[in-house]
Amino acid sequence: MTRRLPLVVGVFAFLAGVFVLVGATSFNAGQSLIGLIGVLAILVAVSGFSRRRTERDLTTTTDPEHRTTVPVPGRTLSSAIAQFRTDSYGFISGSRRIVDGLREAAMAVLTRFDGLSTEDARDRIESGTWTADERVAAFLSPELDPPETSLRNRVVAALDRETTFRQNVQRTAASIAAIGYGGLGDQVLPDSIPQYDPEELEDVTPRTTQDSFTGRVERSIRETGYWTGVGGLALFAVGVGAVVQSPGTVLAGVVGVGYAGFAHLRDAPDPDLTLERTLSDDHPDPGEEVTVTVTITNDSDGFVPDLRFVDGIPAGLALESGSARLGTSLRPHDSVTLEYTVTARRGRHGFDPALALTRDLSRSSERESYLTTETETAIVAEPTLQPLTTAVPLRPAAAAFSGQLTTADSGEGMQFHSVREYRRNDPLNRIDWNRHARSGELATLEFHEERAARVLVLIDARKTSYLAHQPDAAHAIDRSVEAAGRIAASLLDAGDTVGLAALGPVNREANRRLNLRETCWIAPSSGQHHRIRLSEALASHEQFSTEPPHEETQWRPQLRMIRRRLAAETQIVFLSPLCDAAAARIVRRLDARGHALTVISPNPTAERTTSQQLARVARRIRRFDLQRAGVPVIDWEPSETIDEAVARANAGGRR
Repeated sequence: MTRRLPLVVGVFAFLAGVFVLVGATSFNAGQSLIGLIGVLAILVAVSGFSRRRTERDLTTTTDPEHRTTVPVPGRTLSSAIAQFRTDSYGFISGSRRIVDGLREAAMAVLTRFDGLSTEDARDRIESGTWTADERVAAFLSPELDPPETSLRNRVVAALDRETTFRQNVQRTAASIAAIGYGGLGDQVLPDSIPQYDPEELEDVTPRTTQDSFTGRVERSIRETGYWTGVGGLALFAVGVGAVVQSPGTVLAGVVGVGYAGFAHLRDAPDPDLTLERTLSDDHPDPGEEVTVTVTITNDSDGFVPDLRFVDGIPAGLALESGSARLGTSLRPHDSVTLEYTVTARRGRHGFDPALALTRDLSRSSERESYLTTETETAIVAEPTLQPLTTAVPLRPAAAAFSGQLTTADSGEGMQFHSVREYRRNDPLNRIDWNRHARSGELATLEFHEERAARVLVLIDARKTSYLAHQPDAAHAIDRSVEAAGRIAASLLDAGDTVGLAALGPVNREANRRLNLRETCWIAPSSGQHHRIRLSEALASHEQFSTEPPHEETQWRPQLRMIRRRLAAETQIVFLSPLCDAAAARIVRRLDARGHALTVISPNPTAERTTSQQLARVARRIRRFDLQRAGVPVIDWEPSETIDEAVARANAGGRR
């Protein structure tokens, strides 16, 4: 009723204006009353103009062309500096916290990469001899005064202290990064200072909705305010015509009011839409293209003049070709089809409900609803357990190769152990015939007993590990899962027993308690059935999801459970980006229990900004500390394949 009121008023005013103009009726009113009505009309029109600026409510569609982005290490300067802090700070200013954090970062790189003791590093920072940049030296030293600058620079510094502080932070971070990359002897003053502020990331929303349901669900119907300006302009014309007593102006305005009222005559249509989605292959290999065909049908008897449709592409997949959007009209019982292609990624990717927006002819109202298919549509891509082109470097092996482990006990094997007296029924190929030829005595050769290696592949799948060197690049979890499958295949082909475990959230729901029984755990074993179990877990287990979880979870209970299940002789291949202190603590705890540990670390860091450079240096310090403690760390760069990284390690190139 409220939507038809402007139409009734407009039609009545239009007819009344026509009757007055043709003389069919007369309307006697004082000039003051007419002027007052005109002023009120002008005020209402101005109010409508302001409401148009603030209340126009058109739905913003999602971005199915993009997939979920992840952070880059060092997204903010405060988070990068926090990786170097050893003390907790109280209520101090942000600038003081930054300076103290940079001082600790300088201490860290000087003690690790220039061989200085803690005392020597502190003395160099206080005396300013740790860097050739006088401004940087004075910035971190309370004993030094900043160098003299030009009068112009001093005036700028006095007027804009924030800019001067930012420049000093830039130069200091660049100097610290130079030592962190090469050492004090290789430090070179940078030609250009990197960006201080964090990168501007594109705000994308790849998912249509995070809710799950079946059928069609209407969410809202709203007025778009599309015709508010027209109605306001028409009413403004009526008011001006009334004030200046111009019948033609009043008539023009009355026509506009009637037109605006007609725009509100009907609501957005509510058709019975059904959705059908087919896939060219619902179980592709990772990297293969999948063609998606979507058909929308209007099963109602009403006409849909304006339909806007966005399909719910899984957030973990990116559009390869075609379009997942559609704008059209639908006659009763008519259908329309769209087709696009996505590239499959490892894991299970369920399609979200599709977004449908319907509008009336005037576009004055809009109805938002979601559509789902009768059965769930999902793409499941299991990683191919293809062996590496080189051997997996397990820590205990003398030659850094995987395979059979040589023990101290005698038994079946190939490496000589000892000679013993001949016993009846000893096999003929074990008799020392050379000794028998010399002395006529029979003796039996013994060899070192060989057993299959028992290896656990452990993936760091915590929320803090969902990082990448580019927001839309493959993150560290995807790379770790890929490497885990290939490492497991190599070890299984070598006759070893392999298991799989993970640390991290076991579900993607917020505010849900940790359930250790849901943690990924596959005990070391072998065989074709075991290989299939490993492949399925890497493809579909919640801990290896391609999407970051909403919340972090406690990894300590998971680590205790894993340690209780590990046999003493189990070797561990730990896959982690090493981008926080907790990752280094996990390695140390496993190493302290006596497990032979090898770390393969997919590097997600970048160096486009000051904060990213500091985060990169912090990660390098963790690698350095672990290697100094005797734990081999294989650094896997984004530009390398896992085969290249392992081959470099086997060639003696662990950095």
